[in-house]
Amino acid sequence: MVENVIEIHNLTKKFDNLVAVDQLSFRVKKGTTFGFLGPNGAGKTTIIKMLTCLIRPDSGTALIAGHDILKESMAVRRSIGYVAENQGFYERMTAAENLDYIGRLLDIPTTKRQRRSAELLYWVGLADRKDSYIGTFSKGMKQRLAMAQALLSEPKVLLLDEPALGMDPMGAKEIRDMIIGLKKDRDVTVLISSHILPEVEAVCDEVGIINYGKLLVQDSVENLRHTIGGGMRLEIVLAQPNERVVATLQKMSCIQDVKVEGQRLTIYITGKDEMRPQIIEAIIKSGGQMLSVGIKEASLEDILLKVMEKGI
Repeated sequence: MVENVIEIHNLTKKFDNLVAVDQLSFRVKKGTTFGFLGPNGAGKTTIIKMLTCLIRPDSGTALIAGHDILKESMAVRRSIGYVAENQGFYERMTAAENLDYIGRLLDIPTTKRQRRSAELLYWVGLADRKDSYIGTFSKGMKQRLAMAQALLSEPKVLLLDEPALGMDPMGAKEIRDMIIGLKKDRDVTVLISSHILPEVEAVCDEVGIINYGKLLVQDSVENLRHTIGGGMRLEIVLAQPNERVVATLQKMSCIQDVKVEGQRLTIYITGKDEMRPQIIEAIIKSGGQMLSVGIKEASLEDILLKVMEKGI
């Protein structure tokens, strides 16, 4: 049986009359990467702050690595690493001094602290800048140092709040590669909150879409593509509009929907790619002359927009 490292049941948080998190329940399996998606103000950061014991929920329960966030907050803190949206550093410290300082606060023994610091600085690509002041670091370098800092205590769970926010494409790729490496190299369960959808799609095994503090859906991106995003779609340009082609396609059981814009057809397929030859053959037999054929999968953005539109 797969162990759930994060278990949340009916978690609720209010700020005056605003319900930021509304009876939220979900589970995250050990060794997976789980992404929280939603618009600004959906409650993502509030959820992470409750899981890190920075703020207390008004009701509900949450277990991190088997520890209750209300009754065992110190054990929870020892089990997690946390990278905040705007990570604070002592900028007149060097990278090595920063990790040593944090390691002392965590009561990590000297030998282990020094070994872990050197290992992590190498892993995040900052070994050659270990003696440089943090104030000279770029945004991307600071985020990589924040990752090293969060992993210093060898946590079971890593919580990331907008880890690639404000970074250039190269910096965002470095963070993405590190998140992928966490599962492969370190057996760490990751919960990531982000609005950068391609990044989430690239690293997450499962995603949860929230709005107004409520979880609307939770599943793998692949499953959501087929259940919500419409699965795969063909984009075909005909030599000229052809009503007979459209009528034929609309009768096919493997087709969910056909959208027509002049000569352009967008065909939403309920099955897998193996249905494509049958669809192409049906178009040809119906007298359609194709100028181009393209195939696309529903993106995470497509899924998010549909969920938000329907309020699933």
